[in-house]
Amino acid sequence: MKPKFTALALLVVGWLVFSLPVQALELQDVRVVGLFSNAAVVKINGKQRLLKVGQPSPEGVELLSADARVATLLIAGKLYQLGLSRDHSGGYQERQVVSAQISIDAYGRYLIPGTINGRTTLFLVDTGATAVAMNSETARALGVDFASGQEGLSRTASGVVRSFHLTLDSVKVGDIEVRNVRAAVIEGVYPAEVLLGMSYLSHVEMKDDGGTLTLTKKY
Repeated sequence: MKPKFTALALLVVGWLVFSLPVQALELQDVRVVGLFSNAAVVKINGKQRLLKVGQPSPEGVELLSADARVATLLIAGKLYQLGLSRDHSGGYQERQVVSAQISIDAYGRYLIPGTINGRTTLFLVDTGATAVAMNSETARALGVDFASGQEGLSRTASGVVRSFHLTLDSVKVGDIEVRNVRAAVIEGVYPAEVLLGMSYLSHVEMKDDGGTLTLTKKY
């Protein structure tokens, strides 16, 4: 039977380990780069993982709870409470911090306008998508030359269809621009919106706070 942790036990153990650096673990280096309700984006040994409560990563890191402020992780048998990590610049010039805020809509989605290669489109934030993804009709409208990409197959609600994998020169949301972003173009009309997947989101910090998703990037 999977062990259960009471709120008091989590509080006591969390207080004991909260100040310990995760880097001190013999197992691996762990950083939290995105926080959501009952989910977190965690970088483990440089590899980014989307963790949901009760689903351990391939490295054995398990998310026990998460909200907009902190994630409680079980790592090598120990509990750690971690907030969003912050990168530190080794230079003398202060890095510019750029943010974009997205409000949740009536259907529980985060939709925001942005650009692909300088052309305007509407993005749907999707942490479950490994790459920025769009249908072929949208790609043509945006002037994306997907036919020159690597051809493959993708499974959709309507069956198995052709897809093309390529690199976009630029993806921008608000003032946050990411260059050389991996993307997939799926033949047909699915997905209806352009999915803002992890090939973009892995370059930003994400914080979901009461129906407002904040993306932050340091330059």
